[in-house]
Amino acid sequence: MTEDVAEAMIKDIKSSEGKTPTSEVPLAFQTGAGRPPVDPVAINNTRKQMTLFGTFAVGVLLVLLVVWWAA
Repeated sequence: MTEDVAEAMIKDIKSSEGKTPTSEVPLAFQTGAGRPPVDPVAINNTRKQMTLFGTFAVGVLLVLLVVWWAA
């Protein structure tokens, strides 16, 4: 890359700084204000709900298998 091209790129970058925010920022680079708070209670509630749903789904599948075998 020649010096002229590098200078033009640096000029473009500097002229566009601060005008528009980036479309996506990786989670690792987000500040505390931009990152959603981690709530252990919400995580535990979600885990309980998924466990309950999984148990329900397995129960429905077992009932369907019993009905299918009985037919």
